Amino acid sequence: MLPSVRDPPDVSVCDAHIVVFHAAPRDCRINIPFMDRPTNQASHNVDERRRARARLNPRAKAFLIGAAAIALLAWAGHWLVHRWTHVYVDDARIDGEVVTIASRVSGWITELPVIEGDEVKKSQLLARVDERDSVLQREVLQARLKAIEGQMSVMRAQTGQVDQETLGKYQSEMNRLAAAEAEVASLDANLKQARYDYDRAVDLHGQKWLSQQALERARTTLQQAQESHRKALSEVEAVRGTLSAAGGSRKQLSVMQQQLLVLSHQATEIRAEVQRQEVDIADRTIKSPADGRIVMTFVRKGEHVMIGQRIAMFHDPTQIWVQANVKETAIGLLKPGMKADVRIDAYPGHVFRGEIYRIGQAATSKFALLPDPNPSGNFTKITQRLPVRILLSEQDLMLRPGMMAEVDIAVGNH
Repeated sequence: MLPSVRDPPDVSVCDAHIVVFHAAPRDCRINIPFMDRPTNQASHNVDERRRARARLNPRAKAFLIGAAAIALLAWAGHWLVHRWTHVYVDDARIDGEVVTIASRVSGWITELPVIEGDEVKKSQLLARVDERDSVLQREVLQARLKAIEGQMSVMRAQTGQVDQETLGKYQSEMNRLAAAEAEVASLDANLKQARYDYDRAVDLHGQKWLSQQALERARTTLQQAQESHRKALSEVEAVRGTLSAAGGSRKQLSVMQQQLLVLSHQATEIRAEVQRQEVDIADRTIKSPADGRIVMTFVRKGEHVMIGQRIAMFHDPTQIWVQANVKETAIGLLKPGMKADVRIDAYPGHVFRGEIYRIGQAATSKFALLPDPNPSGNFTKITQRLPVRILLSEQDLMLRPGMMAEVDIAVGNH
């Protein structure tokens, strides 16, 4: 016969076994182990909670369900209104002027005092390339320049000396020529007078008015005047020859001045070479262009770099903005000056205020490395995106280029 369900079961320990039976004998003592009590108590609490839930008023259940539905509808309505009056971008990024610092010369890196993350000041040393060869070349050029400048000094001294010597001689010969020509002019008048006197004496002698002795005297005077005139002419020619020689010596000055001009051009060329070497030496000292932070270094001390090889990347933490690629379907709602809320993934719970600074004039697909001209004719329309730059009203030095951000732009009131 089966025991009644209403009779509580008795638990007894007989022969080291737990036996559960109904209607246990009165002489058998009930013994429950201490380790089983918590388990039975937990089961009892679970059963009580289940019974309490079962005894809930159906009206309370309906109230709770209705309240949850109203809250869900309110949240959905707020979400829809927010999406209708705001432009939301969830894949924006922090951006900034990240400058790649490269070497303008080739050589070995002798100094590299910075690493990733270092804060640097303007004109602070970032790296130094070996400059020994450039310094030696500059010294060689400077020595050549000094030699040419010495030659120029000697040439100038010689030019001055020749100028003084030839100028004095030339002026002296000019004076002699003037005197000789004046003498020729004077003797020319005497010659004309002597010839006139002789012709008149010949006429008078023919008319027996003049003696033979007077005629001979007139002839002698004419001959002396002719000889003096020829001598003066010869002197003029001689002075002119000497003057021509002095003029040739003066032309030597032009030759020397041309030589001095050639040396001057050579000196100018060497000065330019010296300046180029100084620029080369200056380029071997690589300094920070502004206050900022080193993002990354690409070389190590002792490595050899080539012209144009990257050495480090630098950016100014105070010059950052948010770059959001907005869909073309929403770009018409945006205008410069609109306010925006920016949430950075790295700082959850904090909202940065900003405003639209500039809206891109071309879709991002136009700047792709491999643009798709679609020559086959198969076309799948994809919504394009245009870049929008947002400036933050507060500058946080912990913001880094490349951080992900979410942008929320209110367009309902515009």
